[in-house]
Amino acid sequence: MEVSIHNNVVTGPEEEYIPAHLSYGQFMFDQIKRGGDNIALISGDTDESVTYRELLQSSVDLAVALQKLGLKKNDVVVVSSENRFEFMITALAVMFSGGVLSVFNITYTPEEINHLLNIVQPKYIFVSPIGAQNVYEACQEVTYVEKLIMFGEYEIVPSLMYKDLVKEHIDVDSFSLVDVNGREDSLAIMCSSGTTGLPKGVMLTHVNILTSTAHMKYYFHNSMKMTNHEIISGLSLIPWFHAYGFITTCTILALRIKSVFLTRFEPEQYLETIQKYKINMTTIVPPLAVFLAKDPLVLKYDLSSLNEVWCGAAPLSSDIQKAISGRTGLKYIKNGYGLTEVTMGCCVDLTGGDKVGSCGTPGPGIKIKVIDLETGQKLGPGKEGELYIKSAMRMKGYRGDVAASAALVDAEGYVRTGDVGYYDADGYIYIVDRLKELIKYNGFQVAPAELEAVLLRHGGVAECGVVGVPDARAGELPAAFVVRAPGSAVSEDELLRHVASKVSPTKYLRGGIRFIDEIPKTPAGKILRRELKKMLDIPKSKL
Repeated sequence: MEVSIHNNVVTGPEEEYIPAHLSYGQFMFDQIKRGGDNIALISGDTDESVTYRELLQSSVDLAVALQKLGLKKNDVVVVSSENRFEFMITALAVMFSGGVLSVFNITYTPEEINHLLNIVQPKYIFVSPIGAQNVYEACQEVTYVEKLIMFGEYEIVPSLMYKDLVKEHIDVDSFSLVDVNGREDSLAIMCSSGTTGLPKGVMLTHVNILTSTAHMKYYFHNSMKMTNHEIISGLSLIPWFHAYGFITTCTILALRIKSVFLTRFEPEQYLETIQKYKINMTTIVPPLAVFLAKDPLVLKYDLSSLNEVWCGAAPLSSDIQKAISGRTGLKYIKNGYGLTEVTMGCCVDLTGGDKVGSCGTPGPGIKIKVIDLETGQKLGPGKEGELYIKSAMRMKGYRGDVAASAALVDAEGYVRTGDVGYYDADGYIYIVDRLKELIKYNGFQVAPAELEAVLLRHGGVAECGVVGVPDARAGELPAAFVVRAPGSAVSEDELLRHVASKVSPTKYLRGGIRFIDEIPKTPAGKILRRELKKMLDIPKSKL
């Protein structure tokens, strides 16, 4: 992509155009209508499918039903569900009605749900059987939720059944969407990841998500032009209750690409789905990349149809990228970078592998600067600091938290990302780690992601996570949690020596190594370091 560097600011190419009506609901309505009888969504679990025509019809029918139920413009509707047909139908219906969509992680506890309910204050909540009980319990503490609406066949908790909500078949051609002010009206309230505290409600406008979709279309088209390939089918595994999964899937639908979705990651099913449906494009997260790079099961399946794979949500090491290429024949994984507060994708690497380890250059209309953690000055190429981003995709703010919203943005309109990274002389961005996750050892900053990448180079390591152990003298000591590879009996001493041979002394794993069965992660694939820190009493090795 075109990129320029001026006054220590890296700037992407010219901004993409978005529809003049500035309504994301109208945009999706128009795009889906053009899909006709082509397949839109397929459940990889059941092989059921819906066409674009059926998807639009169901969404319009539900939109009218919701409006008759009492849904008005700017009312908030929550969806707490795994990936399923009803999830996308409900999301579209809310958009068409001028409502505000908020999506909740199905693994949230009643306490976390209650925290978010008090932020978004929804009128209606759609829930699947998986998380129904927790949502129901949380709703007993509030008065503003008027209806709990249940997906599925059975009334798990007292609720209105989704299947009983729609009473009539609406003429799509005569249906009118509720008009919106696309620059000011929120389309969605997405939850921040919550990996460093309680999640916040990120308000994204119609213009925010229209711009994000335009950027993704730009990335797709440029990538296909550069490598002369087509994207006919996509695989959606990232949960739609995460902005990364939701916005990507909406874009796939808008481009009228057939999308196969799964409700959870199960290794054999995942690989079988790629092989069976000849998947061309998918989005992954680093733990899934590690699986593709190291698990022997991968070699038993034909993944040759893959030609477009994007990785985001956390840093991905160059070693893992190269390992996947060697095992699957996939030329290159496009490492990307973004955050919910800037409507996800801010950078994607379209070089085709020339800058392995980079997450690419700024997208259209995006400016990025790197700020020194001590002095606050803008830094030049090759110098690490906190990334700040300026874009039309900047969120409207945190719902109900004016102070936190204001603190996130500097005087020039840049969003403080909380991520540490740098750019090279060509304007390519490299992410080191989360600012809050950096380990401070005797005043030196140690990036967990760097040590995790080193550990993963060892054949005996399947997964790992690194955190800091509090220490009275040094501040923190780097410590690792390791999942051994199948059949491996790798020892603590062997891994300690392996790491010590690859890094400087300040980065040694002085906090030791704990072997565990599974690394706790969010559904989007981020390591839950706070959960690892709770496990620090597991016996460790000594240096």
